[in-house]
Amino acid sequence: MKKSIFSSLLTGLAISTQLIALGQTKPKTTLTAPKAVVTPAVAAPPDPILMTIGSEKVSKSEFDRVYRKNNRDSVYTEAAIKDYMDLYINYKLKVREAESLQMDTSETFKTELAGYRKQLAAPYLTDKDVSESLVLEAYNRLNKDVRASHILLKLDQNALPKDTIAVYNRIMKVRDMITKGADFNKVARDSSEDPSAKENGGDLGYFTGMQMVYPFETAAYNSKVGQVTMPVRTRFGYHLIKVVDVRAAQGEIHVAHIMVRVPKEPNDSLTRVAQSRINEALLALKGGMPWDTAVATFSEDKGSMKRGGELPWFGTGRMVPEFEKASFALKNVGDISNVVSTSYGLHIIKLLEKRGVPSFDEKKAELSK
Repeated sequence: MKKSIFSSLLTGLAISTQLIALGQTKPKTTLTAPKAVVTPAVAAPPDPILMTIGSEKVSKSEFDRVYRKNNRDSVYTEAAIKDYMDLYINYKLKVREAESLQMDTSETFKTELAGYRKQLAAPYLTDKDVSESLVLEAYNRLNKDVRASHILLKLDQNALPKDTIAVYNRIMKVRDMITKGADFNKVARDSSEDPSAKENGGDLGYFTGMQMVYPFETAAYNSKVGQVTMPVRTRFGYHLIKVVDVRAAQGEIHVAHIMVRVPKEPNDSLTRVAQSRINEALLALKGGMPWDTAVATFSEDKGSMKRGGELPWFGTGRMVPEFEKASFALKNVGDISNVVSTSYGLHIIKLLEKRGVPSFDEKKAELSK
C-alpha cells in the first residue's frame, strides 16, 4: 500500500534541475505536472530520471531507496516528499560546489556535510534507544545551572561552503587572540555580532537544560570552567563559549512583588519620587500592613496587581538576574526582600513557594514530547 502511494506521488513530481551557478544558495527547481502523451509504439523507460543536478542524473529508484530507508515509519504525503527532496538537492549541491572549489577534503566541509547526512537520516535514527538517551541527557542537564559568556559571528544556516569557511577562519582568529591572553569579555564587546555583547561583554548569565539551542547547550555542558571552546555552529552562526561557573540547579520559585516604575531616561526628580514610593511601601509592610493591601496601594504592575502581585513560577534564566537572585535568596515562605532595582523598576519581593527539580519519573513525559 505504502509503495503504491509513494510511487504515484513521485510520478506527480517530475523535476528538472538545471546546472546551478556557483554562488547561488538554493537550487532552482521546476515542479510540473506530467503531460499526457499517447505514444503506443514506445514503452516507458523502466527507471525514469527523476531529477538532474548538473551532470548527475538521479533515478526514481535511487531517490525511492534513500527516502524509504530514512522514512520507514512516515506517512507518505506530497509535502513530506517535497521537503525531503529539497534537503536532498541541497546536499548534492554542497558536494558539487565543494568539489569544484577543491574544498571537499577540509575538516569544516566534512563537518557540514556530516550535518546534512544527519538531517537526511534523522527519521531513521530516532529509535527508542536514542530517544531514551536524549531524555535522560536533558534531565541530567536540568539538575545543573551553567553560567557562560559567548562571542557570535553570524552565518546563515544555508550558507555556501566558501562563506562557512570564511566565517570559521575569522572566529578562529578571534579565539587565537583569547588563547594568547586577550580578555574574553573585552573581545566580545569588540568583535561579537550578538547585539547585547556591547553591554554585557557576552555574559549570558545562568541557564539550565533546554533553554539554549542544542549544539550550544551541549558545548556549554561539556566544557570545563574557564575553558574556551572551539567554534560551535548553530543556526545563528559560529560561537566561542566560555563557561564561567557551574552550580547545582536552583529549582523553581513562586513569588509575588510590588513594583514601582522608574523613568527609562535619566530624570533625577522622577527617580526620587519612585524611590520614595517604594520605601513607603516597605515601611508600611514592616509596620504591619497586609501584603494585598500594600500591593493595591503601591504597586504599578497592573498585570499582577489584581492577583496580589503574584507572578508565575520561574526558574534559572527566566527573569532578569537581579530579580532572580533576590527571589532565590529568600529562605522561608512569607519572607519579604528589601528594595530590588532592575531595568523594569523598583521591587519588593515576597516568597510564596519553592520547589526543587522534579524526579525523573515526574519529568519524563514532558521531556519526551
